[in-house]
Amino acid sequence: MLKKRNSLISQERVSLSIRIQDHVIKSKEFQSAQIIGAYFTFGSEVMTDSIIAQAKKQGKKVALPSVEGDKITFYELLSNKYLVKGMFGILEPLPYSPIDKMDLLLVPGIAFDKDGYRLGYGHGYYDRLLSNKKIFSIGLAFSSQLIANIPRDEQDRQLNAIATEVRIHYA
Repeated sequence: MLKKRNSLISQERVSLSIRIQDHVIKSKEFQSAQIIGAYFTFGSEVMTDSIIAQAKKQGKKVALPSVEGDKITFYELLSNKYLVKGMFGILEPLPYSPIDKMDLLLVPGIAFDKDGYRLGYGHGYYDRLLSNKKIFSIGLAFSSQLIANIPRDEQDRQLNAIATEVRIHYA
């Protein structure tokens, strides 16, 4: 699945990402959220730049994850100039202003199913976060990342929705 996602040509990834982000921005969950947990796009993931910009424009707080040991902690994105490369080479905010409560969490992944389960990168960061907090979560995926069923175990947490370029699929 990762190879399939990586095979998208850059222009197609940008075009599909714009459509996915537009669905999220128009969603009632985004519109009502005051604090949004996002991620800074890495590699061939669905881009999040428009969501982050629109949230900031609407006066919402945006928090980005920082990997700290076996968990992720979200910190407010105060400015793009306060970003540093983290453990996996992904841009992370400096640990100035931790955000503990979010209204909406955007989640990356390698594959997703319509029941709201995802195949991540194997570290379980988002599953641990979602097991401890009640946050409306939306996975961001290209339609080509949707499969019939994700293999799962008791640690895997269901997302509330998956946003693709076609629409938002609610679990």
